[in-house]
Amino acid sequence: MKKLDLVPLQDSDKLVFPEEFHELSLESPALHFVTDFKKHHPAVLTASVSAMDAAEVLRAGHLSWVLVMDHRGDFVGLLTAEDASYQRVMQRVAAGQSRDELTVGDLMRRRSRLQYLGRDQLQGATIREVLEAMRHSGQRHCLVVDMDRHHVRGVISSEDVAARLHMDYTIDTPENFAELLRAVSAMH
Repeated sequence: MKKLDLVPLQDSDKLVFPEEFHELSLESPALHFVTDFKKHHPAVLTASVSAMDAAEVLRAGHLSWVLVMDHRGDFVGLLTAEDASYQRVMQRVAAGQSRDELTVGDLMRRRSRLQYLGRDQLQGATIREVLEAMRHSGQRHCLVVDMDRHHVRGVISSEDVAARLHMDYTIDTPENFAELLRAVSAMH
């Protein structure tokens, strides 16, 4: 029998994740950037969780987004770190809402406002093409749907893509429909 000796972990030994083993670029297949729920359990909060607790979960978990479920377990929206930011909470407080009563449901992006790409559309698409479609739509997050089964299969986050590619990539999102109309009018 071979004798094995355990040794202490060195400061230079770092934790790695599967995505660090791919040589990725803007020309890489878009499917490499999907947080695929068939492979990864998504982070989830319920709509009734306090906004302050949600912000802490996002911060502590180094998460840029979480899915939101209602009390029945139905998918009702998406909450981003930006949605739960101190600035957004303070905007709501300035508008008259109590900070202690704000919930994930108050801050989330409702399911009806979320946009998606079909998983089959991503076959052969590069992440550059997806990011440009997201930028054109003013969406920082894009759901990925298996159209045959009507399953929400994943999410592509522009922030997550930028982090994996070690680059800056910003998408400006209008706050509301009126702001979107102003932005579109300014372009024409």
